[in-house]
Amino acid sequence: MLEKGLIQVYNTKSNQSNFAPIGLGLRAAGHDLRTLITCFSPHELMDGCVAGAILLKPNLVINHTVPLKDNLESVNTRDLALKGFKHARNAAIGGAFDIVILNGIHSLLRQGIVSSEDLLGLCQNKATNVELVFSGSNLPEEIMEKAHLVTEMVVRHHPARVRMEQTFAHPGLIEVVTGEGKGKTTYCLGKAMLMSSMGISSFILQVIKSPKPYGEVMAIERLPNLTIRTMGRGFLRKKGQTLFEEKHKEAAKKAWEVWLREIYSMKYGLLVLDEINVATHYGLIRSERVEEMLFLKPPHLHLLLSGRNAHPDVMKEATTVIEMREVKHPYYKGIKARKGIEF
Repeated sequence: MLEKGLIQVYNTKSNQSNFAPIGLGLRAAGHDLRTLITCFSPHELMDGCVAGAILLKPNLVINHTVPLKDNLESVNTRDLALKGFKHARNAAIGGAFDIVILNGIHSLLRQGIVSSEDLLGLCQNKATNVELVFSGSNLPEEIMEKAHLVTEMVVRHHPARVRMEQTFAHPGLIEVVTGEGKGKTTYCLGKAMLMSSMGISSFILQVIKSPKPYGEVMAIERLPNLTIRTMGRGFLRKKGQTLFEEKHKEAAKKAWEVWLREIYSMKYGLLVLDEINVATHYGLIRSERVEEMLFLKPPHLHLLLSGRNAHPDVMKEATTVIEMREVKHPYYKGIKARKGIEF
């Protein structure tokens, strides 16, 4: 149980799904926290939600208020959505879950099913120990003002690369997830969880984090099609003014060797190189090597590269660049990282 639950908001002006809240649920499951995710808008990986929740039960419950299959089109989705909201509201107020996530809540606001006042009331009345998360597009300012943490997801597509990759029978996209805001790693975790739960073999390599019992590492042990390997040495400390300790350089070198072996193994449909942007920014891995790898990757392979300070030349090679912009962060109010939320 969380000692104190905060209010988080993931906002965007794009139509792209933000998988960071899903990744948060995965991480929390590893520390035996219970998460309820209610999805109010459809997205391309909805089938993965169903399978992933089965694999992570009872720590993760995912409810959908939109039809999953064509033969369910007769369902009154408006009533279903309202029922889903009431269930999530009751869970947050009653403290039945540690984390309650309202994913795609903008859909209910636009249709007039709920109002900003309903969401503000939920913020006011939620149980103290419950982490409440809102995710959607163009969310009301008053909700963001109430939140402790706000991240704006900005999405930029590379039209020429999108057209090029659409020519493949099985296009493999390159997504660079960067920015100063929260949600970069959890976006990758969420997408990897959903794709692997749909039967796509996936691999996550963490370049900077040191091997510790992080929530995502423990939870992924329960997912048969997803593997994670953590090969860093932890927080980067500068030695003098310019150089890092040798242990970080050696760890990055070994991680890169493992990455190249896995990317060309043809075993996976999705690979995540977590914190690679940090490694290139500080010169632990040369950006030219990353560019070359992106150029030579198998065409079917979907890649996610995360971390702040992404190199401009690496971003040019991406199909999509996702920037997580920090609007508000609880760190500046003295709130430290919490088990199951930040790690």
